[in-house]
Amino acid sequence: MSEKPLSAQELLVLDSSTFIQEAGLTSRGASALKHYLRHRGTQLVVPEVVAEECERTLLDITNGKIRKVNDTLTWLGRFFGRVNGWTAPGDHVIVERAKALATAQHLRAVLLRETETVRHRAESRTRLQKPPSHRHSQPRDARIWEQCLELLSSHDVVFVARDNDFRGHGDTGELHPQLRAEAEAVGAGRKLTFYPNIDLLLLELKREVPAIPNDTVRKFVHSAAATDIDDLSANSSYWPMRLDDVSLTFLSTDQADIIEVRLELNETWKHSGDGTIATFYLRASCHYQLEDHQLQDLSIKNLRLLVPQPDGSVRAARGSYVRASAGTLYAGTAPVGPKPEVLGIDRT
Repeated sequence: MSEKPLSAQELLVLDSSTFIQEAGLTSRGASALKHYLRHRGTQLVVPEVVAEECERTLLDITNGKIRKVNDTLTWLGRFFGRVNGWTAPGDHVIVERAKALATAQHLRAVLLRETETVRHRAESRTRLQKPPSHRHSQPRDARIWEQCLELLSSHDVVFVARDNDFRGHGDTGELHPQLRAEAEAVGAGRKLTFYPNIDLLLLELKREVPAIPNDTVRKFVHSAAATDIDDLSANSSYWPMRLDDVSLTFLSTDQADIIEVRLELNETWKHSGDGTIATFYLRASCHYQLEDHQLQDLSIKNLRLLVPQPDGSVRAARGSYVRASAGTLYAGTAPVGPKPEVLGIDRT
């Protein structure tokens, strides 16, 4: 049951971690995603469980930021004797803002409420440990999938899920075979297209832009992420040595003079004492102003420093992190790199 009519033939559904990263929370109004929806005439649908998780994550992050600001002001007040105060927005303002973002109102999304039937099916799927609940006995992913099946009975569905639970075994970007079979059974005459990450979804918006020098990208990243990078250096005693590789993908947005840039940066870092080598990796997005040729608005999705261990293994240095649906996961390992494939079921 949706709160607004499903007027489009094609519907887009994002899993929780993808939605939290892409629906305007870490980019300027989700400009590339907004352009994609207009370009294809697709309607974004937000499953109720995704909205719940996003709202909870936003409130946790916001309250943590407020505590940090207040702690900083208290310290400065002791240092200077007094400082001009700052008052956080009221709780109701924060909650309403979180609700608006969690339902992607700026993208004219439709909030899909769960029916009792969908909820019971998700609970049964979780209890029987059927995909996508075969690895973790939590109903969140099952609830998302059951709502996808509900939509597929009457619409074409584009589903983007970074979560490995929706994929087959091994390092694959394919939808789990059992989930694919369920989609075929439910969506007769309909089409399901699965993407293992948002970048593949947005590739049709790819644009040609005059090359940006690697050194320019590196200087921008090191300036915009200076605090995080300095923390990694301080925690590990490794320091940047050389740039190894920069990968840039340029995407059109709903603003003609702004390009969204998806970037990956790899560097070699060297230990200040014994000279051992570590690998620094950053994955992020930012914007590129065509008029003044300026990079801005860096949003980091994955930042890690892999440090060699005596046994030959590597570990993520303290301060490494991955932004995911549960918030920021520190000192985590790298996410699975999906194969660049778009797989779907087309009965039209």
